[in-house]
Amino acid sequence: MKILQDIKEEIRVIDSNYSLKVVERRPESPRSLILLLHGLGERGLRIYRKLIRYLPESSYVLAPDGPFIVEKKGNGLGIGHAWYFYDKSTKTYQRDQTLSLFLLKNLLHMTNPENLPIMIIGFSQGGYLAPQLGFENKNIQQVIGIGCEFKRHFFIQKPMFKLKAIHGAMDSIIPFELAQNEIIRLEKEGINVSWHLLPKLEHEISHEVGLEIQKILES
Repeated sequence: MKILQDIKEEIRVIDSNYSLKVVERRPESPRSLILLLHGLGERGLRIYRKLIRYLPESSYVLAPDGPFIVEKKGNGLGIGHAWYFYDKSTKTYQRDQTLSLFLLKNLLHMTNPENLPIMIIGFSQGGYLAPQLGFENKNIQQVIGIGCEFKRHFFIQKPMFKLKAIHGAMDSIIPFELAQNEIIRLEKEGINVSWHLLPKLEHEISHEVGLEIQKILES
């Protein structure tokens, strides 16, 4: 297995107009595919580094960058990425999820000719996007959202994939009560969500989150 210092980002050409920068780990004979979706202003490399040690060595792991650029300011100078842009003040999208869903759907098609079972793990903005992508590919069997909401209006039909929510009781960016309220709405319509509340977790991917994911996968 590659050590973290050796990880490199590669370009995956989706079509003549679009490409995605991706970090990946592909074992010789993968048994499943895990897609990692980063949070707003982050990169695939970051969520990959945070979670790779907790994921099965038999899984093909993909961690792409979102298609939209985000310029970081202050002490965090540099470039990050986004999957979409939502304006909370007007409750409208400046750029919606359409392009990201198109690119990710095609990325999965290109990288999974064996039709391996797929799991998506999304953090924050990536977690909001994850269940929407779940409806785009019949091989997606499980979606794990970290520090996000599974918005009821994204569920145009009952999903065939399992839903797991990991949230921090100390999350000040997306309070856990908001996520719970959406889960209650989903469950009223017969959509089950497995809820994992971590009492000391803030809005982050911590060692505790990694262990929780590992526990979910082993069960």
